[in-house]
Amino acid sequence: MMHPISRCFDSFGVCARAAALAALVLGMINTAAADQLEDAAAALHRMDYATAIALWQPLAQQGNSRAEMGMGKLYDSGLGVPKDPAQATVWYQKAANQGDVEGECFVGERYVQGYGGLPHDVSQGLTLMEKAADHGNANCAEQIGELYRNGLFGAPKNPVQAVAWYRRGAEMGNTLAEGRLGADYQFGIGVQQDSAQAAYWYRKEVEQMRKDAEQGNVVAQLNLGESYETASSGLARDKTAALYWCGKAAQQKSPLKIFAEQCVALAK
Repeated sequence: MMHPISRCFDSFGVCARAAALAALVLGMINTAAADQLEDAAAALHRMDYATAIALWQPLAQQGNSRAEMGMGKLYDSGLGVPKDPAQATVWYQKAANQGDVEGECFVGERYVQGYGGLPHDVSQGLTLMEKAADHGNANCAEQIGELYRNGLFGAPKNPVQAVAWYRRGAEMGNTLAEGRLGADYQFGIGVQQDSAQAAYWYRKEVEQMRKDAEQGNVVAQLNLGESYETASSGLARDKTAALYWCGKAAQQKSPLKIFAEQCVALAK
């Protein structure tokens, strides 16, 4: 009997065409899934939870880690489904098991907090969160910094470690980490006070916030507006700018609308 690989060499053109066709079909499937994921995220943003579920659920059941994360977030917040933190954990764990860095971070956070059906285990939680950060999750690096900064949930309070993790997040472009690092340098928390470094990191934070806000990111719009309202992130208080950016956020249909409206009221 001829080995399958030998048959391919004997009729290379046929095998090559078959492989090309398989690659094309796989590419079409992956493109379709990517489009479906994007549509689901857009539906979540406009609070159309039924559409988000209809798009995410079949992909999640097929093992798509991004869709698994989407379903977890819906159950976590009770958006379009009954609020069920334990069920959310199931979905996050499925994603984490596939190496999804956001899933690793979320499961780690739940161990740290002892939440969502998981036991309180700071060591296990930090291990998972650090793994996510090592894999490039800037948000998780910033959150580890928060745990060390404030000694939350039994994590050891260590301002020096907090600075190290904020720096990792900041160097990966996380705006919250940039702002936290700016504050650490401004007030000398866990690091020697350095006004030039404080100004540098605040400037990085504001530049990224403004860029995201101008592209319609509602979180960035609200954060920028609040920064102008409270004179934080190295900005001078500017009620006009605060009203503008909070107003932009309030015009969007999003779960943050109520907070944006509160910001508008304060800025007036």
